Amino acid sequence: MTAVDDRLGHMVKSLEQELSGAKDAALRPMGLTVPQYSALLVIADTPGISGAELARRCLVTPQTMTTVLGNLTVKGLIERRTVPGQGRAMETTITAAGKRLLGRADKKILEVEELLNGQLSKADQQSLRKLLEKCRSAFTTVTASVEAQEETPAAPTRPARKTAKKAPAAKRPAKKAASKRTATRAKKA
Repeated sequence: MTAVDDRLGHMVKSLEQELSGAKDAALRPMGLTVPQYSALLVIADTPGISGAELARRCLVTPQTMTTVLGNLTVKGLIERRTVPGQGRAMETTITAAGKRLLGRADKKILEVEELLNGQLSKADQQSLRKLLEKCRSAFTTVTASVEAQEETPAAPTRPARKTAKKAPAAKRPAKKAASKRTATRAKKA
């Protein structure tokens, strides 16, 4: 075993990639990606959800979710409507076609997840959930601590040392700059 193989974070990432790859292979014949499937699953569970909240729940960036939602809308799997009095906010709902496709996709994903579940007893599955949540909470605590530090006023700093200012490029002698460019071109040729 190499040093990287012995690291817990590497093992978690490796498992995540294997699981994601298996899900991708199961969804591809249906014309769905893993983020699209996740979005449909959350939208079906939470009709009217905003794009920002959907991105958080699906563990993707808002920019990625915008693309996912655009693709799902074009495919006719979701509908998006503006919310009166909410500015640019839009609520998202799943269409009948989206529900049918999600039903088929979810069966395939459950088969993939059963490969994982099948390796563990019910007690081990419960233990793994608790252990993963315990590990994840360490980062939640660290993130909250960092955010709190960012909000705390910084200690006074020394004034910056004054340095001589260079003349703007337009006021510098052009001859030196031109001769440097010529020398550089000659070396490259």
